[in-house]
Amino acid sequence: MRTYEVIFILRPDLPETEADALVEQMQQGVAGAGGRVTKVDKWGKRPLAYRVARQREGLFVLFEVEGGGETLRELERRLKVAEPVLKLLSVRVDLERKRAEKHRHKREHRAARRHRPAPAGGAPAAEAPAGA
Repeated sequence: MRTYEVIFILRPDLPETEADALVEQMQQGVAGAGGRVTKVDKWGKRPLAYRVARQREGLFVLFEVEGGGETLRELERRLKVAEPVLKLLSVRVDLERKRAEKHRHKREHRAARRHRPAPAGGAPAAEAPAGA
C-alpha cells in the first residue's frame, strides 16, 4: 500500500456541520475503495494566495490516505464533483519518507564511523629528531 497526502480547500462560508459531513463522506469513499484514512487534520480558515472562485479564504483539510492508485483516483473524483471544494492537491509521500529514512541512515552510519576508536596497532609514531 502506498501513502498519500491529500489537501483540499472548501468554501469559507460552508457551515461547520456541512464541512464535517463532507469530510465524513470522503472518508467513507476511501474505505469503500479499499483504502483507509490514517489522519484527518482540519487547518481551519486561512487566506488564499490568490482568488479562487471569487474567494479570498478557504477551509483547509488534510487527509493522509493509505491505499492503491484506485483509492486515490476515487477520492479525487469525489472531491472534484463536490460543489464546496475549491481546490485539491494529492502527493505520494511514501517515496519522500523512504528517501528521508535513507539519508538519516547514511548520516547515522557516518557519525558512527567517526566516533569509532582508533584501531589498536601500536603506539603513536615517535617524532623525528629536529636536526635530521
